[in-house]
Amino acid sequence: MSKKEYGEGKAGKCPHCQISVCFKEPIVVTRGRWASSPDLETQSGGDRVYVYSSQCPNCQKPVVVAMIQSEGNEYQKLVHPSNVVRNVPPEVPKEIQNDFLEAAAVLPTSEKASAALSRRCLQNLLTDRGHKQKDLNEQIEAALKDLPQRIADNLDAIRNIGNFAAHAMKYQSTGAIADVEPEEANWNLDVLEELFEHYYVQPTRAEQKRKTLETKLKALGKPPLKKP
Repeated sequence: MSKKEYGEGKAGKCPHCQISVCFKEPIVVTRGRWASSPDLETQSGGDRVYVYSSQCPNCQKPVVVAMIQSEGNEYQKLVHPSNVVRNVPPEVPKEIQNDFLEAAAVLPTSEKASAALSRRCLQNLLTDRGHKQKDLNEQIEAALKDLPQRIADNLDAIRNIGNFAAHAMKYQSTGAIADVEPEEANWNLDVLEELFEHYYVQPTRAEQKRKTLETKLKALGKPPLKKP
């Protein structure tokens, strides 16, 4: 089985409170006593499911995950909470916000629907940033040239996982329902959050700081900052 994404001692972002923590072993009540939470494993017809739990030291809420092996595929599915809490910065355009929040909301019910919405969200985002190529694969290709390496690598991984280059026609129509690899839908949302921070949040904060400094310089009778 793969490494536990939310396992005891694993560092990551809590799906409840969105704080980066080091997860701990949960304590549960069993027959009136406090006891360590047991893991559960079952196997039938070639499928194998291993369920484990952990706890966030910040909000103290439990996290339950199922690790699944089926038909040669292996992936993890968040059981509790049923989905990661997702927040969109107010700097992000409303249409893009709506697509993202809807993609996050339907993830527990349909990974295909979530992926379709997040792909449409990504396409609208890249178009908004000036990348207006004919399909999503070409838009990503253009965007990769100007992104920080870490974000570029993650965005390129989305393209490779979704196999956008081989099936470009599917992605010329925004929101097209296409096959989804295990964990792809959740990964799409993670990368979109990184793009929100890079394209919308950081520039807005930088501009606000610049305006504050301009005001101080003006009050001191000093010349304004040079335009970047």
